[in-house]
Amino acid sequence: MSKKSIFGNQTYMDLEFKFNTFPVYFALLPLSYVLPTVFIVNYTIFVYLKHWWRKKVAIVNSQIFLVVSMAHTVNLLSFFFDYLSNRFPATGMMTSWCASNNHPILLIFILTSHFYLDYLAMGFPFFMSVLRLIFMVYPNTHKQVINKLLRIALPCIAIYPIFNTFFMFPATGECRQLYPPYEFGAIFIHYYGEIAGLSNSPFLLANIAFWMGSTISINLMVIFLVAQARNRGSHHVQYKSRKSRRAELSVTLTTFAMILSFLMRGICLIYSNIPSLPVAGHHPSTGSDAEVVVLHGSSI
Repeated sequence: MSKKSIFGNQTYMDLEFKFNTFPVYFALLPLSYVLPTVFIVNYTIFVYLKHWWRKKVAIVNSQIFLVVSMAHTVNLLSFFFDYLSNRFPATGMMTSWCASNNHPILLIFILTSHFYLDYLAMGFPFFMSVLRLIFMVYPNTHKQVINKLLRIALPCIAIYPIFNTFFMFPATGECRQLYPPYEFGAIFIHYYGEIAGLSNSPFLLANIAFWMGSTISINLMVIFLVAQARNRGSHHVQYKSRKSRRAELSVTLTTFAMILSFLMRGICLIYSNIPSLPVAGHHPSTGSDAEVVVLHGSSI
């Protein structure tokens, strides 16, 4: 336990949580986005399953639907752990508990899980874009190609975040006071004792740049192929004009949503490393699953 930890500090232990504060309203703000997202995606899943049970026929491609649903689940878990690691502590809701109880393993688990899910969520937009590209390139054999890809890609996506968070495994978690202008009692979960003093920020920034560049490149290829199929026709893919325009619009909207997602992550990451800003110590997830909402909506 470091000197900056609030554990054992009687003043923090006696602190009473107050609802009518800026950090509380700041923490509640993403719910205006998260709750409609949950409703839209869950309704889409309900319609899909209802149609499947009645007619035994999938109204959308089951492989894409599986990947999109997994991406949404990962984003929801990322939101949950973001609240546990950042938003709830900043409101003062956990201050008295954290000052009264020493649970370093639990705190580092919450923090590591948040970063792990954040990395995991960044891989799915790229994977979904690759699936769409496969549909364009292999119109007749895409199911076989995607089945083989799923067996390889899904384990790789699940494992790769470990290579970005490995240094946190031996670390210890503790609660610390947030920087001004946060009021007394607003805390954040910090880790120390990590391998070689490594920090998450360079890993996050590198991942954001890599996944954003890769995802945009794949989506531009998909947009080009869809436009080519609509305007000139294609020997491999035949689209009706109306369906082609709809597909092109869907991919375009999804691409912009993915760009927004990565930009939000990058901006929040940069701001979270500036101590003088109100969001210091935070890594907000707002807007991080915008592409999932667009892709779900365009699938029905």
